[in-house]
Amino acid sequence: MFNNSILNFIYSVVLVAITYAFCRYFNDIGMAGFYSKIQLSSLTPPNFVFPIVWIILYTLLIISFDMILNHPDKQQVWIPVQMFLVNLFLQIVWSFLFFAKGYFVMAFSVIVVLFFASLYLAQRYYYLNKIAAYMLVPYNLWILFAAYLNWAVVDLNGANYAFE
Repeated sequence: MFNNSILNFIYSVVLVAITYAFCRYFNDIGMAGFYSKIQLSSLTPPNFVFPIVWIILYTLLIISFDMILNHPDKQQVWIPVQMFLVNLFLQIVWSFLFFAKGYFVMAFSVIVVLFFASLYLAQRYYYLNKIAAYMLVPYNLWILFAAYLNWAVVDLNGANYAFE
């Protein structure tokens, strides 16, 4: 993207930080509202686990994206950069639908798209930097697990949460 590796790293951090801020904001809405009132899967981790996992995943996303941005062939970086942005956008949309709105089925459909987008992102990374691609494996697995948790909420509570 940039010809300067420091700017690439800053760009990576800023994009992920913006995503984190939006997702955290929407998450806080749900946690302060309906989340404690709905039934969850027995496999749902305790609430304190989620921020820890996301810090690790976001760190891996930053490092792997920075590795891609610093690839010498800037022409080949274009599609992975776009897919990375799509992944971040889908994370925000999912958080908004699930936590801010309680639209569980719509959120599930978005997380399924996010899962396939994350797999495609990993595939595109693989052609440029195998280590960067492998760093996305925990992200892909977590999205798959989150999709299961989202579906369990649909199954146990219905399509939407009726806000009081």
